Amino acid sequence: MRVSVLLSTVAIALVAHARSLTGPRTLVLLDSLDDADTYMELWSDLQERQYNVTLHEVSSPVALSKYDQRLFDHLIFLSPKMKEYPKGMSANSVVGFVADGGNVMVAGSPDLGNTLRELSREFDVEYDSRFTTVLDHFNYDDDLGKKQHDAIVVNPATHMSKIDAIVPLEQVPGPILFRGIAHSVNPSNPLLTPILWAPQEAYSWESVNLGESADQDPTISGKDISLVSVMQARNNARITFLGSTEMLSDNFFGASAKKHGDKKTASGNRKFIEELTKWNFHEKGALDAVAVEHHKVGETEAPAHYRIKDNMTYTIHIAEYHDGEWHPFSADDVQLELIMLDPYVRKTLEQVPLDDQSTVGTFTTTLQLPDQYGVFKFTVNYKRPGMGYIESVTTVGIHPFRHDQYPRFISQAKPYYTSAASMGVGLLIFSFVYLWGGLDSSAKTTKKA
Repeated sequence: MRVSVLLSTVAIALVAHARSLTGPRTLVLLDSLDDADTYMELWSDLQERQYNVTLHEVSSPVALSKYDQRLFDHLIFLSPKMKEYPKGMSANSVVGFVADGGNVMVAGSPDLGNTLRELSREFDVEYDSRFTTVLDHFNYDDDLGKKQHDAIVVNPATHMSKIDAIVPLEQVPGPILFRGIAHSVNPSNPLLTPILWAPQEAYSWESVNLGESADQDPTISGKDISLVSVMQARNNARITFLGSTEMLSDNFFGASAKKHGDKKTASGNRKFIEELTKWNFHEKGALDAVAVEHHKVGETEAPAHYRIKDNMTYTIHIAEYHDGEWHPFSADDVQLELIMLDPYVRKTLEQVPLDDQSTVGTFTTTLQLPDQYGVFKFTVNYKRPGMGYIESVTTVGIHPFRHDQYPRFISQAKPYYTSAASMGVGLLIFSFVYLWGGLDSSAKTTKKA
């Protein structure tokens, strides 16, 4: 009954726009629609943020796009047991969905099927073997994990990344409860970032053999176990990988976390997932290069071309999206590069102080162009974990001096100037002596008898 009421609610078109820059259309794939009752508070949170949520069973056909246009803006997999994609969907279509700017969230469990495993491998994420679960005999929850020690309590202060653009630590009011499967990320992939990892005492083991003695070491343990990881593609599409569907459930949202010997504390799962989905669905952390200006020092208009060694000023305006609005962006590490195959100049831009009227962050610098002519690119390539990528490229031509623009005299040639002058002076003295420095013509000559 609750599912039918929910489906009728989300079917109503929302008048207001979602806070997401990408859009409000969200598709949720479930193993069965009966599972929707498990995540009622999650649906409520998404609808409060004005998302149009569509719940879909994996056994029913569905398409992500039509006529090369996305039908949804966000895709959530809450179907770990899925053996095959719904009719009309495939791994290629999901990858194409990301390439087209769509956002994806994948939630796993110990019985994760091969379908989502292969999809995760497309993004350099590897889930542990099927029917394995994360165990911790020191940091388990006294209520949820008392029997098998599989519900662990994670302290965000020590086991969560310090990237405030994704999940600010101050927004998570308590420890995070986790029960699920471990995964690992490719450390050589700069686009992947672990957000939450297991305590040092945790390890991954087969959940079906918990009563038997261990005959081998676990394949993954300690901080190598990623519980939640994120990826931001080069086109700014965002993908989140979770090892637990229960993290998003009403049971974990409302539970109280209590390690052995500690006091009960309200879990931080709800706020953690709220902040995580805000980032995942482009409600925050998005950047935009609003405008770029460049001109010679003392001028205001961009010239048709520059000349080598010109002094020029470069300015870029950047805005950051959060809380449903664009705000001025602040940073001290925005750099400008002048590139012709290789960077010739790299300089950090200085931010103009903000005031109450500022709508964008303004970053500027003045520099001298290199003594090299050609076609250059003024490039601002700003990539930081959790923030949207900015790649602003402005192509300009730098010309050499014309023949009449070179200086008449250069200091390095003074020895040659002195040599030439001394030769000229010597020639004048020689000529004077030769022409006028001989014997007196009036002198008489004597002959011998």
